[in-house]
Amino acid sequence: MTQLRNNMGASMITSPKPILVSQRGFTLTEVMIAVAMSTAIIAAGLGALTVTQKTTRMTNQVVNTQSTARNGLDMITADLKLAGFGMQGLMGGSVGNCAVNGTPAALIPADNNALGADFGPDSISMVVPMTNSITAVGPMWQLAIAAPGTIGGPNQPIATLPLVNNATTGMGAAIPGGAAALPGMSVTVGGVTGSRIAAGGVTPAALNLNPSIPAPATFGSGTQVYLLQCITYQVIPPPDPLNLCQGNAPCLVRGVAPAGVGGPPNCNNPGNTCVPIMDGVEDLQLAYACDGCNININSGDPDGAIDDMNGSNSFDQGDFLTNINWFLPPSSKMTTNKIRMVQVSIVARQTRTDQGTGEGISTLVQNTNTVPTISDHNHATGVFTLGDNVTPAQQQAYLQFRRRILTRTVELRNQRY
Repeated sequence: MTQLRNNMGASMITSPKPILVSQRGFTLTEVMIAVAMSTAIIAAGLGALTVTQKTTRMTNQVVNTQSTARNGLDMITADLKLAGFGMQGLMGGSVGNCAVNGTPAALIPADNNALGADFGPDSISMVVPMTNSITAVGPMWQLAIAAPGTIGGPNQPIATLPLVNNATTGMGAAIPGGAAALPGMSVTVGGVTGSRIAAGGVTPAALNLNPSIPAPATFGSGTQVYLLQCITYQVIPPPDPLNLCQGNAPCLVRGVAPAGVGGPPNCNNPGNTCVPIMDGVEDLQLAYACDGCNININSGDPDGAIDDMNGSNSFDQGDFLTNINWFLPPSSKMTTNKIRMVQVSIVARQTRTDQGTGEGISTLVQNTNTVPTISDHNHATGVFTLGDNVTPAQQQAYLQFRRRILTRTVELRNQRY
């Protein structure tokens, strides 16, 4: 019996226990293969994510740059379409310093150097109207005349413009310098005729004029009143000492000269009120089509048609003048009052380099391999000043930024006759 128990115990000890398949582990080889495969999959996923992020960032940069150029162009051309509105018959000389040799001018190309090739961005000044016809934002700038509802007429010059109550408060809030800057500003009634606001001529509900609008002008209650101001568009390059671009130079600014400043606004001068409107605008170039500046056409007298500057018998690009050929034959009779159309070109560049995941501090791939020429401005000889983009190192750095160039042609509606 004892022997039987021993045999059974021995059998129990030495008999192998069956191992189920579900209880098997991984060999070291299998683990290493699995880790290698997982690493490859994760690396591929991260690579795809990095590429996606780079592509998204690049697309956003392209879209933003395109929007910058388009929005800047929209603002300039909108004002150009209004340039000169209300100046017909305006009394009292220049409008907000927009004048050439003391003569009022609706449009002043501020960069009209005729000495050679163009370096740096152009700028432009123009007379534009200001008004407020939206009740929700304040009193409307309209005539408010008691019965019989009209002012002026035969032998009745207009010395006072009665307005909606507190309209002049809104006017002061809309201009640099506030209500104190209103005296001396040009004002037009209905865009037809006007004068200047007299010294001390501002009350809550009226504007006194000096000189008076001569008879027989007549206006009815509700006629719109416009302030006229001289504005300037220009590009501010780095290093931007006045911090107009708020650390984002270059940028496009819109400036207004305060009262007492001689000449059109210049945003490089501390006394002007200039507002940044578009970051990343690197260049502004302008070309002009005229009527009466070609001495070989109608003896240089305006005849109601754009001068055929290149003799092609058609209106084409060759009929536009840039600032380097204004005063050269056959355009030697060019003056600002003969400008009929303006061609505006905007160059916008991305406002920052692409530094996304996985890029580190690597150099951005070149967006282009040529330095462009816009109108008469060759960027290879100077983007902002003469010689700032002439060496291979400078041009290599220049080519690291994406750029968008947009051009639009605008008719000056208020210089027709």
